[in-house]
Amino acid sequence: MAPWNVLKLFIDTKILNGFKNKIPSVHNVKLSSKECPKIPHRTLALQPSRWQWQKCKDMFHYYLLVGLIPVGAIIFYTNVYIGPAQLKQIPKGYQPAHWEYFRHPITRFIARYIHNNPQQEYEKFMHYIDEEQQKAKIVALEKAVLRKMSERQDYKAYYYRPAYNKYLRINKKTGEDVYNRIGDDYEK
Repeated sequence: MAPWNVLKLFIDTKILNGFKNKIPSVHNVKLSSKECPKIPHRTLALQPSRWQWQKCKDMFHYYLLVGLIPVGAIIFYTNVYIGPAQLKQIPKGYQPAHWEYFRHPITRFIARYIHNNPQQEYEKFMHYIDEEQQKAKIVALEKAVLRKMSERQDYKAYYYRPAYNKYLRINKKTGEDVYNRIGDDYEK
């Protein structure tokens, strides 16, 4: 609590010195003594509400402690009771996991459960590079096709219209039916 008061005093005296006219000042208001004649000196200091500041400060302290106490306890337990890893000979045929290369237990935990395997990251990056190279090849091929089309000036645009064999078979069958009904001599 004391550091906040010192910080507030510093802000009031050093930083906000030039803004005195913008800060609402405290006014003493005389209350009527007719209501209570036994209390002769009744004044009430009117000042801005500090509720928002108090609420913000309380929430900051609360969440700081909610996070700081468990994390501090975990770090203390890890450093005191578990400690750093010791170097040992690797048995033949044993391939260490990627998190086993770290010395501190918290770093091993983060490498094992939070971060991805470095080999996985490498392969993801290689896949990204391969995708970009394939896109570059497609763009280069499209440019080459457009360049050839403009050189030869034989097409306005390139496209492919697929032919469906179903309709070709229907057309052939219809033609055969007409030929069988009318025959070869249809100009009569």
